[in-house]
Amino acid sequence: MLSWVVRIMLSLSAVITGLFVAEDAHDFHIVNGFVAIGLILLGFVLLVYWRRIVSAAASLFSGRDRP
Repeated sequence: MLSWVVRIMLSLSAVITGLFVAEDAHDFHIVNGFVAIGLILLGFVLLVYWRRIVSAAASLFSGRDRP
């Protein structure tokens, strides 16, 4: 199960890196590694702060006036 998540993250990072760096460039794999680390870090941040993000979005779109 964890290998699926890693494989999806690496595939997504390859697509994102391919938008900015040519695949035959010498530094493609290095940039791909940095993008993959950034995506994994973004996933962990979303997991940690998920409740705070949802409550902030709910209060933002609730329609009540804030003081």
